[in-house]
Amino acid sequence: MRGLIVSALAAFAIAAGAAPSAAERVTIDHLGLDLTANLELAPGKSLKSDGAVLIVHDSLGSDRMEPIATLQDALRDHGINTLAITLGLGIDSRKGNFNCSLEQAHHHEDAIDEIADWVKWLKDKGASSITVAGHGRGANQVALYAINRLDKAVKRAVLISPLMQTEESAEAKYNAMFRGSLRQYLGQAEELVANQNGNQFVNVPGFLICTNPAVTASAFANYYSPNPKFKTTNLLPSIKLPVLVAVGDGDPALPEIKAAESEFSQLKSVTLAVVPGTDQNFHDLGAEDLAKKVKEFLVHRTQG
Repeated sequence: MRGLIVSALAAFAIAAGAAPSAAERVTIDHLGLDLTANLELAPGKSLKSDGAVLIVHDSLGSDRMEPIATLQDALRDHGINTLAITLGLGIDSRKGNFNCSLEQAHHHEDAIDEIADWVKWLKDKGASSITVAGHGRGANQVALYAINRLDKAVKRAVLISPLMQTEESAEAKYNAMFRGSLRQYLGQAEELVANQNGNQFVNVPGFLICTNPAVTASAFANYYSPNPKFKTTNLLPSIKLPVLVAVGDGDPALPEIKAAESEFSQLKSVTLAVVPGTDQNFHDLGAEDLAKKVKEFLVHRTQG
């Protein structure tokens, strides 16, 4: 009976926007699938009065992967509420990193509508000031959301080690990971899609982080076909929000981001923060330093 009372009080705390004593799992329905997320309310804070940062993970990850979990902890300690979501990727109640033995037919842009649904959930809980943040591929998906589905409650965007995929970098990464020619497999997938056979599975050595995957031609082509939008800095001029681009000084993508800085540095809405002594995963003290950069941005930047 005591356990039931505690659970009921915790549920009431979330509904009322009050700070619970620990992280809480939350679920919403999206196109018939349950989507899950981890809600962290900082001590003494509420969604209604203090808003939240909505965080999207990197490729095939989850809300509990590093650096998402460590960033949530660090932001909570800095008095910032967060909601880290797990993208469905076609799986009901997906938890943990994606199981590569499962079939994959999802698309990169599917995340836009899922982010929109979670923004609505936060609004329904009383949050009127929301920051959307993403790591790696999640940063690109957040940028696309900000351009295509932006809600007036969303005030800022944080892009952490954002995806900087080009045709050349995708080919090089694919060859390094899977010892195969991306162009060859991509040509086969694109031909199937062109012939209205996008739902057919393709025989490829790898997909994203999965080896020997069960992946459709449509999904493979969607993630790997040349697309200037996959280079996240190309999206910055179209985002009508203050944006923080945060990257570790050991991130392999940093040189390309710095090379693009001459273009986006003219945008008064964009701030570039380089976190010293860490890579794209922000291990250990890297998460704390990243949280400080995010807090500083949230305090000093408001929607123009």
